Amino acid sequence: MNKYSLKLHLQQELAPFTSTLKATSFDKENQQHLCNDEQTTAVYDFDAYVKERCIHPTPASPDAIHAGNKDLYFVEFKNQRAANVDKEQMQKKFRSGTQILKDLLNDFGARDCKYHFCVVLKNQTKPRYMDYRHIERSIVKFGLDALNRACGDFYDSVVTESLDFYIRTFNSLRC
Repeated sequence: MNKYSLKLHLQQELAPFTSTLKATSFDKENQQHLCNDEQTTAVYDFDAYVKERCIHPTPASPDAIHAGNKDLYFVEFKNQRAANVDKEQMQKKFRSGTQILKDLLNDFGARDCKYHFCVVLKNQTKPRYMDYRHIERSIVKFGLDALNRACGDFYDSVVTESLDFYIRTFNSLRC
C-alpha cells in the first residue's frame, strides 16, 4: 500500500469499486440520477464496497468516495429537500461510514490531506415570495457538525448543500 499518496492508497483497496458520480447518485425510488458527471475520475462506489467487505447486517454508509491528490470527498446523494431527509439515518451513515473510512485509511501515513463529508441535496426551486434558502445555507444540517466534533474533527469540512452549490464551487463537475 502507498502510505503517502491518498489517491494511490485508495485505488489499491477500492479499484474493484470504480464508478462515476452519475452511477453513485442514482435514486432507485425515483429512477433518476442526481448528478450526470461521468468524467470525474477516482470515484468509488462506497456502498458496493461496504456490501462486499463488511459483515452483515450491512452498516449504513455514504454513496461515494472521490479521491484527489490531497483531498478526499465522502459523498452522500439525497434526491430530496433537506426537510425530507431522515436525520437519524443520515447520522447513522455518517457514524458508520466514518468508522469504515478510518479503518480503510489506517495504514495511510500522510497527514497533509483534507477530508470532506458532503451531502448533495436536490436543487430547490426559488420560492415565489420569501426566499428562505439563504438562512438554511448558513448551517450544517442533520447534526453532522456535532457528530464530526464527537469523532475528533476527522473531517476538515462538512457541507450539506444543493447540487447547484457543488457545481458552482467545483468547476470540473459536469452534473
